[in-house]
This record gives sequence, C-alpha cells and structure tokens, in this order.
Amino acid sequence: MSQEKNITRLEYELNSLPFFIQEYIEKKRIVPYSVTTLYEYAKEYRRFFEWLKQEAIISNDLSSISLQDLRNLTDRDVELYKGFLLASPRLGTTADGQLRSHVSIQRSITALKSLFHFLATQTADENGATYLSHNIMDKVDNVKTGRTLQDRSRSIENKLFIGDESLDFIEFIDSTYEKTLQSHQAKSAFYRNKDRDIAIIALFLGTGMRLSELVNMKVSDLDVLNMEATVIRKGGFKDTTMISSIFMPYITQYLDNREKLYHPESSEKSLFLSFYRGAAQRIDQSTVEKLVGKYSSVFKTRVTPHKLRHTVGTQLYKKTNSLLTVSHQLGQTGTSATAIYTHIVDEEKREAINDLWMN
Repeated sequence: MSQEKNITRLEYELNSLPFFIQEYIEKKRIVPYSVTTLYEYAKEYRRFFEWLKQEAIISNDLSSISLQDLRNLTDRDVELYKGFLLASPRLGTTADGQLRSHVSIQRSITALKSLFHFLATQTADENGATYLSHNIMDKVDNVKTGRTLQDRSRSIENKLFIGDESLDFIEFIDSTYEKTLQSHQAKSAFYRNKDRDIAIIALFLGTGMRLSELVNMKVSDLDVLNMEATVIRKGGFKDTTMISSIFMPYITQYLDNREKLYHPESSEKSLFLSFYRGAAQRIDQSTVEKLVGKYSSVFKTRVTPHKLRHTVGTQLYKKTNSLLTVSHQLGQTGTSATAIYTHIVDEEKREAINDLWMN
C-alpha cells in the first residue's frame, strides 16, 4: 500500500476517534512512527472503543469518548476485552491458525499499552496534570505466541544471506539481474534505478538498520569519510551506526550520481529518492520493500528488509560472539531482542563439532 493511501486511511480513521487519539497520533508522527504502524494502531483503537460501546461500558459515540470514560475502566474491563480478542473468529485463521491469531492479538495489546502509557506519562491538561493518573494497561500481560526462540530462529534461517551470500546478492544485482529481464521497458526501469537500488541493499547489509531508519535518512546523515550513518532509532533518539567498508563503494556510487539521476529540488534533502508525479521525492517504505523482494526472489528466496537486518545481526554475532555488540550495531536497547542470533549460530557450531574429527 502506498504512503499516500495509508495517510488518507489514517486521516479517515482519526475523523471518528476522540481528540486524545489524534493527539497521540500527532505525537508519534514526530518520533517518527511509520504511517503504516499508526494506521494499524488507529484501527486497533477503533476496535477497542466499539467493543466498549457494544458491551455498554461506555455510551458515547466513538468521537465523543472522554478521558473520564478511560478513567472509569476497571482491570476486569480490559481483561474481558483481551478475552474477547482471544475468542474472536474475526481475527481469522490460516494454516498456522492459532499462531497467527495470537500475533494479531499481541499487536492489539501493544497498541493499547502504547496509548495508555502516553496518556499517563506524556500529556498535560490545563493544570499540568497528566490525562490519566495511572496506566491500567500496566497490569495486562502480553499474549504468548507459542513460538520458542529456537523455532523462530529456524523459521528465518533459510531466508538469510549469510557469509559470501550477501556479497553475491549485491554482485547478482549489479551484473546478472538484467539478463533475467525480457522487455525493453523492464530493462530501462532497472537501469534508471540500478545505482539507487544497489545502494539501498548495500546500506541494509552494511549496517543492519531498520526500514524506517533508511527511508528517513538525509544526504547529510551519511558520513562517507568515517563510514557512518546517522539514523533516528525506535523511540525517536538519534544514533550513529557504522557502515561495513566493503559496501561503501556501492553507496558512494549512488551518492555521486543522485542529482544526475533524479534532478531533485535544492530543498529535497532525502538520501534515497523516487519519482512521484514527475518530481523527485523521498522514497517510501513500500517501494523499498518491493525492490528488496523483487531482487531477492530472483536471486534465492524472497526476503524483506527486516530479514536483511537479521542477516547482519547473525553475521555480526558469528564474528564477535557478543550480543552486546550486535545490540549496539542494530540499535536495540537490550540484548533480549538479539538472542535469536545465538540459536542460528549455535546450529552451525553443532555441525562443526560433529564434523570435527571426520575425514
């Protein structure tokens, strides 16, 4: 879905929601949260308020729901809502059934936790007091997905470009991908954006940065001399991440040709550009996801920018054996989120030990 469509849909959702939701969304836009995330959160809030009204816990229309309505909520109310989500067939079932549902439910809980945390800690009324005196969602447990760390690691292992495969992937796009194209139109489009696309994938593989961090970069955020990039991490804090030297030539080649390829206005400072209605503008997340999927599906298997991030985390852990180093490079606030890489690497260690004395 395009950025413009998501913005339109988000604004449509906000029209039917109370003022404090709109205030929350505006605050998170500054962080910045992606428009896609905010749109999904807005839908979760509408679902929650509709349930409150259906259960006669509140009587107001959605847009008229007040802060007092939230102050009146009890622990039982929110636990009942969690139970409703767990039992709701509208969440859908697929081949992985319960697992998919639990992930969706956790997204609902996460969205509500974020909202109530904001209302209880980051707001101020005319008297300087926060909108809510306490956060009722603090007492709500997360939903377990039923997946172990080992299971999660195995599910992504085959979608990582470990070792030489990362460089092979870049080389494939640079020298071989065009041979898979049949039409003149497809080849022309590829040649026009080739330097940009390779630089994007090189920056992902050279840093492990998030998709949102990459698309929000400005030209000035790239320090070629020191091989570093300045990014805005989750939570809105600025961070500097190192870029692997082996990928720098691909990035600098795009940087040298950026203006010639896209002819941006002097006011357009975004690092990565794309044409929208004939004008060069900041590339959006959807375009980046599509180009990563397009090249990777022909090379080996279709992957996402997040899988490229996993690739960097796994490769870095193999080299350093340090979760702290991995968490710093990836911009994680702790090592728990990076523990998945130990399981991937431990599998390789097991194979090495098994083969140690084999001729």
